[in-house]
Amino acid sequence: MRWFGSGDDSGGERLWRAYLEADHVRFIVEERLREAEEERAEIRKRLLGSDVVPVLGESLRAGRGSLAVLNLLREVGAERPDVVHALLPELYECCLSINKPGIWGREVVRTLAASVALHDELTPLVDRTLRDEVTDVFAMRALVMLLDDIGATALLARWRRAVLASPDVDVREIAEEYPAADGADASAAADGD
Repeated sequence: MRWFGSGDDSGGERLWRAYLEADHVRFIVEERLREAEEERAEIRKRLLGSDVVPVLGESLRAGRGSLAVLNLLREVGAERPDVVHALLPELYECCLSINKPGIWGREVVRTLAASVALHDELTPLVDRTLRDEVTDVFAMRALVMLLDDIGATALLARWRRAVLASPDVDVREIAEEYPAADGADASAAADGD
């Protein structure tokens, strides 16, 4: 009589074979993923060597593949600010949401703002938003996050004045979360912004 089993642990052997099979599948998947990453990198290189701005802009405007575009721009934005800069109006529209496209769009614009002055190009876009969407709580919250992220103090002062004058109480309350910088409103008014 055997106290600790018969020595025939068919359940253990079955599980070991299943483990080996799963380990082999994992190896194949990892190899395919590595190949896919190499292929993707080569295609990205060729894509960025072409006239990519129109197709990326259309994807952002149409909302088809916008997360893929934003992810691409997150990856290459620092090395290709020219592409990001050419897409600024479309990126700005993405930035006006508080969901994933908005978060990624603000990240891309923040990277661009580190190397390119954006005030002149953002001013008409911000003015239009402050005129047309000043009662949209989400757009106003997303806009202030963008302006705060890129340190656009003059545009922040404009945002603050527009939000405080909004007929929507919920929009006005957002201003409490973003107090005016010392003298920012006064200096922006003096500059005519």
